[in-house]
Amino acid sequence: MIEFEEILSGLWRFSIPLPDNPLRWLNCYVIRPEEGRALLIDTGFNRSECLQALSEGMAALGLEPGNTDVFVTHCHGDHVGCAGNLQDMGCRILMGRVDREIEQTMRRGREEFEKRAVAEGMPREIYELTLLNNHGRRFPSAAFTAIELEDGDELEYGSYHLRCMMTPGHTPGHLCLYEKEKKILFLGDHVLFDITPNIIAWPWMEDALGVYMENLRRVRDLPVDYPLPAHRKLGTVSLEQRVDQLLAHHEARLCEAEDIIRRSPGVNAYDVAGRMRWKIKASCWDDFPPGQKWFAFGETLAHLDRLVASGRLERTVTDGIARYKVI
Repeated sequence: MIEFEEILSGLWRFSIPLPDNPLRWLNCYVIRPEEGRALLIDTGFNRSECLQALSEGMAALGLEPGNTDVFVTHCHGDHVGCAGNLQDMGCRILMGRVDREIEQTMRRGREEFEKRAVAEGMPREIYELTLLNNHGRRFPSAAFTAIELEDGDELEYGSYHLRCMMTPGHTPGHLCLYEKEKKILFLGDHVLFDITPNIIAWPWMEDALGVYMENLRRVRDLPVDYPLPAHRKLGTVSLEQRVDQLLAHHEARLCEAEDIIRRSPGVNAYDVAGRMRWKIKASCWDDFPPGQKWFAFGETLAHLDRLVASGRLERTVTDGIARYKVI
């Protein structure tokens, strides 16, 4: 059953289920002014359960597709998946230019992901298995056109005046929306409150984690009374406190990875990932579900990239495999 919540006058949230996915659901936000176009934020995967929830939520809130804009915070399938369906219904799609370009060239990106994964020690058969279990790859959006947005662009829906904030890290072109007067920040996956956003190494970013931590600091001190994440619940801490928790979490993970490499100089990234501590119901690294193994491996790579960029690790290539040692 779809959950509805009126956050402020004209601002609603309803949930879109993400079946068989550890994220469980997506928070879809709707601005419905008395006059003019409405705004819907993020769409779920391109699968029937998500589209049904979208259709029911839009109908319950009185949204007409021909008078509704759909803002996509970033290029992951659980956010952009139904964009093509919604456009076919009559909606207008808005998306950041950077992630729009990535969404259109993801095939090349997959080739780069595979090349990097194998070079960092992931067995090719494991990589192929992770692809088969990747929901974003299994449920991509149908083709759509989009109005492309940049950092600082402004959107207006009734009394809501929104400014696009580029917050790369989770993806290379992730966008938040900030309503300064009402102190609202639509966070996408930039900040989540009861789980940690997954930060992986991207072919288009040399140091995704470093960029992410910089952009956490960018939003930390904004006057925000309503920090609205795309997944799970808000929690009981402020945006400032949650940013500090996330920064501390990644600093601890950096130290953990560095310590593993200090004790095993010359280890590769896949082996480092297998020795990191993960909060997952699996007895050992070999028992990780393939999709979760990919996210853990990608996150480990992002932390190793940060350690190399900050001069704490050295990366060398031996027999085609990257290996690490503490400087």
